[in-house]
Amino acid sequence: MSNKLLKRAIDRLDQFPKKEVEKLVRMQIAEADMLDAILEESPIGHLLIKDKIIRYVNTSFCTLLPTDRRYLRKNAEGKHIKDLVVDKEVLDYLVTLSAKNVRDEKEFNFQVGSEVRTILITHRIVETEEGDYLDINVRDVTEEKRREARLRRSESLASMTTMAAGIAHEIKNPLAAMQIHLQLLHKAFVKKTALTEEDASRYLNVIEEEIERLNRIAVDFLFAVRPMNIDLKLCSVDEILKGLCEFISPEIESHGIKLVWQVEKYLPKLMMDKQHINQALLNIIQNAIHAMDDGGTLTLSVKNDGDFVLFSISDTGCGIKEENLAKIFEPYFTTKATGTGLGLTNVYKIVKEHSGDISVESKVGKGTTFYIRLPVPTSQRVQLDHIEEV
Repeated sequence: MSNKLLKRAIDRLDQFPKKEVEKLVRMQIAEADMLDAILEESPIGHLLIKDKIIRYVNTSFCTLLPTDRRYLRKNAEGKHIKDLVVDKEVLDYLVTLSAKNVRDEKEFNFQVGSEVRTILITHRIVETEEGDYLDINVRDVTEEKRREARLRRSESLASMTTMAAGIAHEIKNPLAAMQIHLQLLHKAFVKKTALTEEDASRYLNVIEEEIERLNRIAVDFLFAVRPMNIDLKLCSVDEILKGLCEFISPEIESHGIKLVWQVEKYLPKLMMDKQHINQALLNIIQNAIHAMDDGGTLTLSVKNDGDFVLFSISDTGCGIKEENLAKIFEPYFTTKATGTGLGLTNVYKIVKEHSGDISVESKVGKGTTFYIRLPVPTSQRVQLDHIEEV
């Protein structure tokens, strides 16, 4: 039954026959019972509170989280949430959710028998004429986490297989060059019995270059496979962009490339590792420079995008073939004559370590745009909302 109909009936209650009033009330009770039955059977826990006082809670909420069983279901209504929730960490978190502008979700792990269960808590504000209610939802995401872990292991194994094949291919060329020049050096020594430094340097210089090439391959490989030591701190986006601009400007100008900055005002601070984020942005920019042999325009744009900050790096270079777009983040995939093919793999890894996303759009002959989305911390979202309201 529509609440609007019920409100109209209340406004004209003195004009309604007693039987009609009873009928409306019974219909309202039936609908409330139906909704209660639906929520009670739901595997998702529901807790509705106002000013930290419980207005509704279902059994799933009480079974998914550590709660005082004396206050199961209707016995909890009218009680303070501290009477129901017995886990201090969970209770402290739920209390913080009373602030209207807080938008967040959090996972908690609990030992249940011989296994650990992962519980996700989310919430939303329900606005009514009586005031704002807090609707807290609780969901068991243990199986989802396990599937994600299995998928990551599978992807990691596939990636390692690809990388192993790639590194085997990469090291063959320098090893072959070293072998050839060692043979030439040996033949020259046999022919002349003794070699001057000038004679030997022809061969030794190549061998040194190939050793250095092998070293670069090894360093890139280790960076790609080792867990990153990410040190996340609240950092200013403007500060990072300023340092990046000062570093890349000379190289960009030397290639006849025009640099365009489109940076939005009031960018929030982000949880970032400065060194790694700088490396990711620099890798993409260097790829863009190499794609514009005859000069062009490099556009770096940064703006707010909901709960994210969106970085986009666009070039007017040669572009990427459509069949290669799905492969560019794969280890050892490269279309360059030189290079390990791990640059964008490492960029992808850095972005994921920051809980962000990266994507790419490209058209051959027109250029390429990389998009990086990094999440805005909850505290910064609240500040940003305040700025937008002002």
